[in-house]
Amino acid sequence: MKIICIALSWLVLVGTCCPQRDPTGDQSHGNPTGALNDELRELRSFAQRITASQDDHQKALLWLSLNRGAKQFADRMNATFPDTSLQGDKISPVNAQKLAQEATSYGVRIEYCEVSAKWSADNQGYLKYLELWPGGPDADESTWMGPMQHAAFCGDFEGSVEELRENIAKQKQFLKRFPNSRFARQARQELADSEAQLADVLKSNKTQ
Repeated sequence: MKIICIALSWLVLVGTCCPQRDPTGDQSHGNPTGALNDELRELRSFAQRITASQDDHQKALLWLSLNRGAKQFADRMNATFPDTSLQGDKISPVNAQKLAQEATSYGVRIEYCEVSAKWSADNQGYLKYLELWPGGPDADESTWMGPMQHAAFCGDFEGSVEELRENIAKQKQFLKRFPNSRFARQARQELADSEAQLADVLKSNKTQ
């Protein structure tokens, strides 16, 4: 009996000194929004460093990192809130909208795109990079994601003659400026697709 009492006393002592973690705490692996909060802290850090920096090139790199982080945040939003819905100007779940609004406050817009039915990040950081360091080492990525709009938060491309001609001009300009970019192969493919699509549209217009 004495041994049992000692053992029970020991268990009580261990439980008091080493309490178990609350599984509802804000831990990335236990809370579905925990990883999003971690990424928000990272976005906040980039924004604070941008404000504090006095060097344009350093600011450009921070804006680039901020936009990359925003894209990752949007991807995480889609994984965390796969059933997001939009009715009027209200998004469900409300918590998702609040998280997106906080992320947006750090410099790159995060919004739910009704066209794609996904959360997306915009391209403000890429555009700021080009403004601050137009000839920088990441100018090709920033041009591809910014002016070329591969990181635009929500596209509504109709495939009109004007849109196709504008795309073709942008793709040719990109390839002329960045022939060895890691995006060059995709740009050449998109150029060929746009030219073929334009030929089809023009041919269809003639037969009407």
